[in-house]
Amino acid sequence: MLIDMKFMLVVLITMGSPVIGEDKKTFELRIPQENKETCEKSAKTFKFSLPVISKDTRCEPSKGDEDPSMLSI
Repeated sequence: MLIDMKFMLVVLITMGSPVIGEDKKTFELRIPQENKETCEKSAKTFKFSLPVISKDTRCEPSKGDEDPSMLSI
């Protein structure tokens, strides 16, 4: 019997630029997903392009009963 492993969609958003005199600030969002396929599909929805904001997404296996979170890193 196969059980879908839960995944976390990790979204890193970096704002600011030394070019305009601002320090970079990075935030990490961790959003629970039911399985890897759903996670990868959700990762594609984070599409935007602004000059002083960048983003990166990835899917990771959840660490047990990990809760959703938003961290400043």
